[in-house]
Amino acid sequence: METFGRGCLWLILGAVGLFFLAFITQSTINIPWFIFIPIVIVVFWLASKKSK
Repeated sequence: METFGRGCLWLILGAVGLFFLAFITQSTINIPWFIFIPIVIVVFWLASKKSK
């Protein structure tokens, strides 16, 4: 459960960072699924590695 919480925290922080970047540049940021899914996998993998 700790890994899930840490992974979600990093994903939320990343989403907030992208939202802030889009707000500053007044643009739309589109992330394709073939880039988003590996990012999610890597974030949860790093979170599980840190909890060990």
